[in-house]
Amino acid sequence: MRILHVGNGNQKHRGARFYDVGSKLTNGLIRNGHDVYFLSDRDTARAAPLLPVKKWGEKACNDIFLDICRNFQPDMILLGHADLITTDSLWAAKDILPQVRIAQFNVDPVFRPHNVAQILSKTAAVDATFITTAGPALSRFHTDHGIVAYIPNPVDPSMESLRCHEHTDQPHSVFWAHRYGKAKHQDATSPRTQYPLFLERAGVDIDYYGMNGKPELYGQVYFQAIAQAKMGLNLSITKAGPDAPEASEEELFLYASDRISHYMGCGLLTLTTNKNHLEDLFTPDEEIIIFETVEELLEKVRFYSQNDTARQRIAAAGWQKSHTEFNSTLISRYMVEQTFRAPLSATYQWPTEVY
Repeated sequence: MRILHVGNGNQKHRGARFYDVGSKLTNGLIRNGHDVYFLSDRDTARAAPLLPVKKWGEKACNDIFLDICRNFQPDMILLGHADLITTDSLWAAKDILPQVRIAQFNVDPVFRPHNVAQILSKTAAVDATFITTAGPALSRFHTDHGIVAYIPNPVDPSMESLRCHEHTDQPHSVFWAHRYGKAKHQDATSPRTQYPLFLERAGVDIDYYGMNGKPELYGQVYFQAIAQAKMGLNLSITKAGPDAPEASEEELFLYASDRISHYMGCGLLTLTTNKNHLEDLFTPDEEIIIFETVEELLEKVRFYSQNDTARQRIAAAGWQKSHTEFNSTLISRYMVEQTFRAPLSATYQWPTEVY
């Protein structure tokens, strides 16, 4: 079928974020045989000629979106954080294309009020919403005509192409990439800051970025840094801001940043906290390492630093599981099936309940 995929093309970053989830899903849709046309809403708004005012650029972007609907006549529209496309434009698209199905996906936490508002801004007009958090926390996004479902972070073999599990000569034991977002602040009390520094003070050879004076990493140098480590520290955000309360267990269920797909898809032995219950996706001590406290983390890091055979075995199993069960081809196929209310074509290895 023809699918119009609208999202952030990140052209302003000049290729530094080539591995984002939207690019992976486009790859998956194409591998599934669909004809995909991609529209970057933000880049289109910025590039609108002779329109120096952002609001005018946004209007031009919505006009271009509707022109594409007329010309391309998609069977499905997929919105990935397409914040500049208005609900009015989605209703207009349905007038132009009475049979079209519209879906949106969101990979940010559902405990961030701004993100919740962005999702809710389109639920009235979409047929399906996909979020990288699972369970009852999704029920708030349900409408009478629109379902809500979980998707895991996809691995794409053309992007996660490293095989760290096959090597023993990496110079670093642990890798950690901190990203603190638009707020440009780092919460010194957060485990995402404390845990890496604790490991460093304990003598662990940890290569970290985005904190303690080291820059954030993007682009191919990010993957080059991954290649230099044996293990990856997966610490996802757990609260909306430094002064916000900890998110509830329900709001954290199966949530993880796409960092986990980079780590596991590249063959790092991935160490993650027990807060997100990722044991529902990966078997502890067989495909992933789960810890509760920083002391337990240190114990496990020291053990696997000295036991390459065990480290490689678990990392290889996690790599295999990620590429086999959580790849972009399967996940994009699942999204199409749920959007069209079609029977599921596989026994997908993640929660498939809809709300």
